Amino acid sequence: MKVYITSSIKKYFNTYIEFVDYYWINFFKKYKINYEILPCDKDNILKKFKTKKNLKSILILTGGSDVVGSKYDTRIRNLAESFLIKKSLKNRIPILGICRGAQLFCKLKGFKIKKCKNNMRTTHKVFFKRKFLKYKQTEMVNSYHDYCIKLMNKKKFEFLALDKKKRVEFFIFNKINYFIMWHPERNKNYNELKMLIDSLSRKI
Repeated sequence: MKVYITSSIKKYFNTYIEFVDYYWINFFKKYKINYEILPCDKDNILKKFKTKKNLKSILILTGGSDVVGSKYDTRIRNLAESFLIKKSLKNRIPILGICRGAQLFCKLKGFKIKKCKNNMRTTHKVFFKRKFLKYKQTEMVNSYHDYCIKLMNKKKFEFLALDKKKRVEFFIFNKINYFIMWHPERNKNYNELKMLIDSLSRKI
């Protein structure tokens, strides 16, 4: 199994830089996971993310900048990750979308992504609708987002966890793709993240 992970992009002086949080790198090293970082550039993605070579893989869409707006970093990353989502869905490559990744997926599927307050650098409760993996019915999670996903009825979507305002926190798409609004990679240990990756690896 191989994991492909997208990089984040942000303005840096008079240019832009791409990066992956070291939480991810440490996780891959700890569990000896074969991984490759995908840039925010469609041409380079085409070279790295070739269909036949990637059928035994997982795609991780990381957190980062907002998906809403017309800034250069938003536009270029949305374009690259939208292409990756399309390719992955077509070839049944499992996706793990974290925060921004979950928002972008919903945006592409016609959901309303709205500005929300008091969700940046905090913690709050989420409520699971059914038993799933090792999660409890109520979990305390971290939160680093300024935009929230409004709950809507959509085919192939299962909304597993909501916050107290009934906003989407965890959903599954087409049974093999997980999308989460919190950041399991930023926890004190990697138990939750390992659980999710192991679960997705069984769907390859």
